[in-house]
Amino acid sequence: MTSAAMPKEWVAVKEAALLVGRDEPQIYRWISGGRLATRNDGDGITQVLSSAVVRVESEVKGATTRKR
Repeated sequence: MTSAAMPKEWVAVKEAALLVGRDEPQIYRWISGGRLATRNDGDGITQVLSSAVVRVESEVKGATTRKR
């Protein structure tokens, strides 16, 4: 498998939002709520773990589905 085919482990907030079909403010709310850990890259860009974003989105979708 080439590196181009492998998903990035850490992604910028903007990429994370695109990954799960949410807007950037929602990703920042998850960060503020303690649901996502962050790091800053060398340019000061906030990054999150792509797998964690997918996990939180799945949890949110599951909770929404159960409420209906």
